[in-house]
Amino acid sequence: MFIKILSISILLSIFLQASTYDLEDIKKDFYKKVVIHSNHKKSPNKFNLSESYFNKAKIHLLKEQDNFTYTQFVALVDLSQQVLVLTIWDNDEKDFFPIGFDYISSGDINREIETKTGEDHYVKTPAGLFDIKSGWRSDGKMNDENTTKPYGNKGRFVFFFGIQDSVRYNSFDKDGKKIKDKKKWILIKDKLSLAMHAHSLRETLGKPQSHGCIRMSEELNKFLDNNFVFFANLLDGEKWTHPYEPKPKNPKNYQLAGKYVLIIDSVF
Repeated sequence: MFIKILSISILLSIFLQASTYDLEDIKKDFYKKVVIHSNHKKSPNKFNLSESYFNKAKIHLLKEQDNFTYTQFVALVDLSQQVLVLTIWDNDEKDFFPIGFDYISSGDINREIETKTGEDHYVKTPAGLFDIKSGWRSDGKMNDENTTKPYGNKGRFVFFFGIQDSVRYNSFDKDGKKIKDKKKWILIKDKLSLAMHAHSLRETLGKPQSHGCIRMSEELNKFLDNNFVFFANLLDGEKWTHPYEPKPKNPKNYQLAGKYVLIIDSVF
């Protein structure tokens, strides 16, 4: 009987530990680690994470709630506002709670005009619910033009969400020549290796700019990394199981580890 009671007590303790979190503490940490260092005031967007906005956002999030079987972080990307809103899905309350937001930069298909033969095309960032497939840490190298670090500083995590269906403009004719008249372009289907990663050009955040991936600030990347927002599949309890990359430097909130990002074209 004693062993049975002890076993129940241990299981109850684990359950309570797994489902307990301090929402206000996480909000304060996000503000301290991300918002203070962000370019919110300089962004071309003047986004406000208001109660009315989040209530609209929850309509989209709640449509996916069957995928969330425990209390966890869930990220929402609103392409129309160029923001990532971090939330917590509370499986007991069956509700989402906002943590904060930061500006991102998604695919800009209109930049296809810049594409030359053999270069990567500009693809629309696809909408949908995506779960992380794998990832790796940036080597921190500059691009070929020596103008930016396209994956952020060394050690920033590249969150990879798999190869996804998308669309882009076809800006070349059948002979491979550039079609200069944009009115003659047509949308065609294409594939995108969808990733979310840091980018050293902070001024590009808050507007579409990328080839299709989602760019973010160094600070947001570190917060997502250290808080295991997308690392549920890389944890065995609190043990980091990535086959070759080191664990986050300042790990916390293991019990809230998630794996999902919901990308929508617009909340409204």
